[in-house]
Order: sequence, then C-alpha cells, then structure tokens
Amino acid sequence: MKAALALVVATLLFAHAAPAQAQTDFSGRWTLDKEISADLTKATFVPARAQATRSPGGFSGGFGGRGGFGGRRSGGTDGRIAGGGTIMPDERALLAEIADYVRTLTAIAIEHTDHSTFTVTNAKDGAHLFPTDGTKTPMALATRSVDSVTKWDGPHLVTVLTIGPAEDLVFTYILVPATKQMALRIRMDESGRPRADVPELRLVYRLTH
Repeated sequence: MKAALALVVATLLFAHAAPAQAQTDFSGRWTLDKEISADLTKATFVPARAQATRSPGGFSGGFGGRGGFGGRRSGGTDGRIAGGGTIMPDERALLAEIADYVRTLTAIAIEHTDHSTFTVTNAKDGAHLFPTDGTKTPMALATRSVDSVTKWDGPHLVTVLTIGPAEDLVFTYILVPATKQMALRIRMDESGRPRADVPELRLVYRLTH
C-alpha cells in the first residue's frame, strides 16, 4: 500500500513535460489530500532569512505526510540570501497576500472545458480566470493585483505571477486522470531559476465531483 502511494505521489509531483494532450481537462471539484500534501497553514513564499528578522523562532520540515515544508530559519540581512536577490518591502507584502490566497485552496473548482481559459474558484475569494494563450492578465488579491501569464507546458498548465523585476511565482498544475488526482506545485523563480531559499510548495488534490 505504501509503495503504491509513493508511486502516485512521485507521478503527481515530479512529472516532466510531455507532448501536449488535446484532451487534458482539469475541470472538476478538487479537495486537498492533507495526508500527502504540504501543510497549507504554514504556506509562505518570503525567503526564510527575511522572515527571521521579524520572527526569530523557526521550523523545519520537508514534504511528506502532514509534515509541511519550509526549510530552517536563521538570522541574516533582511531580504538578502546567499544565492538569492533582495526582496523589497512591496514585493514581500505582495508575497504575503499571495500566501493568504494559497492557504484558502483546500477545496477548489476548476472550469476548463473549452481549453481557452482556466478558471479557479475557491470558497473565499471567488473565481480567477486565466487565458491559456499566454496573455498577460491581472489577478485580483485582497488589496492589490498581480500580473499573471498562463500557458501549456506539455500536458501541464503553468501560471506565472510577476513579483518583481527578477522574481516570479510559478504555479504548475499536473493532472493524473487514471487516479483522479491533481498536483499543484508552487515555486519561486529568480531570473528563470528556482530560488533555493524558498522551498517549493507541493499540494495533491483528489477529484470529488
């Protein structure tokens, strides 16, 4: 049983892009599988050392079970990490609002039947519509908006949110129709490369309707 579960998780979270599949359809109502997902209550995209200047305590952990994610906090210059660029105060505030939004994604509805748009709805914030042709589209948050671009990467859908001149948040949706599961991977990129100081958030959903 554990081996089968591990295989499902590996398929969902570490799948690579393949040739585009015209029939890939993410539509449905999806519920977070908390047993094999990161802990959403700890979701944050601000680099760990930038947080440490405000909160000297810490946590560590990795993906798996209810363990969550994050890495170990430690002291340092506010917003600057070895190998990572500075996160400005307005960017940090934007990342905090996005994290608030992500924490609401315990249950979502996706409309995607015509493939030209990808609409994600949660119970708190309502619907967010993303054209899938790479058109820049504003995504409304609690007090501000962020530019988004959504397009196909093989059979996966990828939404990129622009955080700053070099920083982006990348949402990758991965569908496994055979098991009625979907993964959502969220990582922070700097100049097109993942930032090592912001661990990727990995969520697994099961189709409920």
